[in-house]
Amino acid sequence: MRAIARHMNNIALLVAALWCAACSDPAPGYGNDPRGTISIAHLKTLCTAESFTITRDIYITGHVAANDLYGEYDRTIVICDASGGIEIAVNSRRTAELFPIAARVTVHCTSLALGDYGGRIMLGAAPTGEYSVDRIAEGDIQRYFRTDTASAEAVIPVAAGLGEINPSLVGSLLQIDGVTFGSEAGLAWCDTDPITGDHVDTSRTVTDRNGRTLAIRTIARCDYRDEKIPAGYGTMRGILEYFNGEYSLRIANHQILFPSDGGK
Repeated sequence: MRAIARHMNNIALLVAALWCAACSDPAPGYGNDPRGTISIAHLKTLCTAESFTITRDIYITGHVAANDLYGEYDRTIVICDASGGIEIAVNSRRTAELFPIAARVTVHCTSLALGDYGGRIMLGAAPTGEYSVDRIAEGDIQRYFRTDTASAEAVIPVAAGLGEINPSLVGSLLQIDGVTFGSEAGLAWCDTDPITGDHVDTSRTVTDRNGRTLAIRTIARCDYRDEKIPAGYGTMRGILEYFNGEYSLRIANHQILFPSDGGK
């Protein structure tokens, strides 16, 4: 009888171990109570309100796709993994130094917050005011981030035509081929305020050969704000953004790839 009892106890322990192992690996469609390292796509699914503070012991790991190297992102970085990308609000104007392009970054998400900004999910500090997330204080960077430049790996852009853009690509680094700025060629990337003369955030529009369009956003702080928009057809690389039903592309790392002959 004792042998039988020991045998039954061993079976119970084995079943419990298998059950726990299954619980640690989210089921297809993602588990409701994740722990440990999860994908960026999984992390985004946890944002079920305008603002959601993370209380679970969760990490994400990815490589830096965008920072303020060319002034393109103000106090924000973008990291990507195989599942997608996410913007992270960081209260520092030296993100190119702290989070170099291609560096491997691990983010400890516990006590951070996810915010839904017009349909775009961002990661930042728990909100204290009107915004869905605050910026993570520069003094807290060592608390939440581990940056590994020895494991740097350039983020490979997702090739997507204008007809293939969809919500799953928001936050990802995209490569869009065969587009033109048409009559906007020759304009500066950023307009200036007619009264103050200050540069302003500006949207231009690219069009593919089928007539589909996409807004290209450039912020006033970017280093190439006075450069001229190229003519002809070429390639744009940037982070796909979304706000209240509208997609746009934010140029990343000044990757405006147009042939010198205008790509005719």
